[in-house]
Amino acid sequence: MKITHEVHISFDFDAYTNSRLALKKLIENEGFSVKDLKSDLILESYQQLPHYPEFITSISHTKGAGAAVLGLKNEYLSLGIDIEWSNRLLKDEAQRFFRHQADSNYENNLELWTMKEAAFKALSPLGHPGVLVLSKIIIQNGIFWSEAKPNLKGEIQTSKIIFDKKEMVMSIATITKQESSL
Repeated sequence: MKITHEVHISFDFDAYTNSRLALKKLIENEGFSVKDLKSDLILESYQQLPHYPEFITSISHTKGAGAAVLGLKNEYLSLGIDIEWSNRLLKDEAQRFFRHQADSNYENNLELWTMKEAAFKALSPLGHPGVLVLSKIIIQNGIFWSEAKPNLKGEIQTSKIIFDKKEMVMSIATITKQESSL
């Protein structure tokens, strides 16, 4: 199974519900039943699903939308996802909090921000020493790693989603079992 992702957009639900509805759809697409969003979709260590131990996940939410990514635990060491509406303003001076001098040259700050957030979600459960901050994550040409563990690398992809004439940026970070042994 390759990782799958789902974005659930509804301004009728809160962030928790939107992200869990996206996760529910992914799990049901794999042939499992989800009866209750709260009790069946409990997350431990941000990625583990006690009721579905064969999977690893990551969730994200922003106003009116939630997203989830799902993969098999025996294939993926860690996953991360982040979504943001494209009209979110991110001031240039905020770059000092997330941009690393070794990052590839990304002109769109919001796209880089979502990549850093997704990479953070993939790296943080893996026992990094100290505090992992976005500016210590390096993203170059679709690959990410942190200063703390430069040998632990993953892949990052960014895409745009259009919903009701509104654009959203989504980034997904993956660390496969194979990549983690490099």
